[in-house]
Amino acid sequence: MEIRQLEYFLAVVEHNGVNRAAVHLHVAQATISQGIRQLERELKLELFHRTGRNVVLNSAGRLLVEPARRILGEILSAKDIMRGAREMSVGSITIGTMPEMSSEAVAAWSGSFTRQYPDIRIDMTEYADVAELCDEVLNGHCEIGFTTFPIPVENLQKIQYGVQRMMLVMPPGTPLPDSQPVALSGLRSLPLAVSNLAHRENDIVAAALSEHSITGQIRAYVPTRHAQLALVLNGSANAFLPIRLAVLAKKLGAVVVETAPTIRTSYGIVHRSGSLNPAAESFILQSKAALNQWVEMIKLHQDAGASLLDAALMADEALHGLS
Repeated sequence: MEIRQLEYFLAVVEHNGVNRAAVHLHVAQATISQGIRQLERELKLELFHRTGRNVVLNSAGRLLVEPARRILGEILSAKDIMRGAREMSVGSITIGTMPEMSSEAVAAWSGSFTRQYPDIRIDMTEYADVAELCDEVLNGHCEIGFTTFPIPVENLQKIQYGVQRMMLVMPPGTPLPDSQPVALSGLRSLPLAVSNLAHRENDIVAAALSEHSITGQIRAYVPTRHAQLALVLNGSANAFLPIRLAVLAKKLGAVVVETAPTIRTSYGIVHRSGSLNPAAESFILQSKAALNQWVEMIKLHQDAGASLLDAALMADEALHGLS
């Protein structure tokens, strides 16, 4: 029994005749008829009543319909899997991020994926705000987008990743407070370097400071996280940075402290409804696994008594040792 014979058989059933089946499959009628005759000979059963040019399923033919559909469905599934395997060997994934989402963190989460699939290129673009990012995902310019939540549209699929925590990063040599975390209410006026694109994050920081009657004096608007960090390191300003960048800042000599309450926002991935291509699906799974490993290592060290910053430093060292 050949797959082609089952395809011919189902085409005749579903299109009510040999002629329509031939048109649908773009083959000659004689080819359809010959294929079904061969199938009947192999099964030693006739599958149709034949009256002139018309064919009508008989009882044996009706018994074959569902098994034939199941067989062809499984073959199509197998082909899809194999096509996915081929796609995983070449190509690219288009990823959008926001200024609020550290591109360094996204790159860190993608490490295991890029090592496993070195021939798949990651094309990462940063967009000005969440609305622009969602538009780019909706119109297909990005397959997936890393964003803080909430988002302004309803017709995207959302995958919650976690909560982004901000830490106060101060110039080298800044006297450490007597205890941590530092209460926001205990801070005085705070000269800040902020990203001029991270609108949502700036609003969250401003609201948290305002709630505790703290004046945030914007000393510099800069386009990137690294520009913020550079201003902190040269003593010009302070900045609230995501924990991964805070770890880097600490290694470069900045003074980093936790605040109470912690300034935080939830984040994750958005993508269009429907199935993603295999490369994008694998990227999501592996990036989330990498993030979970980072979070679990931090929690492990915190449970052992370490501060959030020290726990993040130890997790970072451990993960760099694994890579």
